[in-house]
Amino acid sequence: MFVKNRSILALISTGFLAASLPVSADINAAFEQSRAIVQPERRLECYDNLDLKALSASKPNFAGKRTAKTEMFKVSEPTQLRFQSDGAIFVLALHDSEDNIVQNLHIGGGGEDTYLIEEAGEYYLRVNGSTTWRIWLEKP
Repeated sequence: MFVKNRSILALISTGFLAASLPVSADINAAFEQSRAIVQPERRLECYDNLDLKALSASKPNFAGKRTAKTEMFKVSEPTQLRFQSDGAIFVLALHDSEDNIVQNLHIGGGGEDTYLIEEAGEYYLRVNGSTTWRIWLEKP
């Protein structure tokens, strides 16, 4: 079993399956973190400890392509806004229920970032991206 899992991990980590299977950004980030470990034993341990089921289960609250305005959402406690972009341009504006901009956020060149919404209230997001993006509302 251990050898079989290592073989699957080796195929995924080399990108062999990447062209045929949709892989979430969370899974890619987890593999990149493991891949960055220099010591072979620790790197293998990191791969073995990946919980792919949990990583793939995290569905974004909002996802889209290019420009969008989300529906209103309510925050009753501090909430982390986690956002990912696949493109070179990603600009996100957090608005309150009065249509005021609470925070402008951006990612240059793709990637992931977070912002902590500290105040309870109702909010919506305006997103401008050059390609696909995903946004989660999570506990900090």
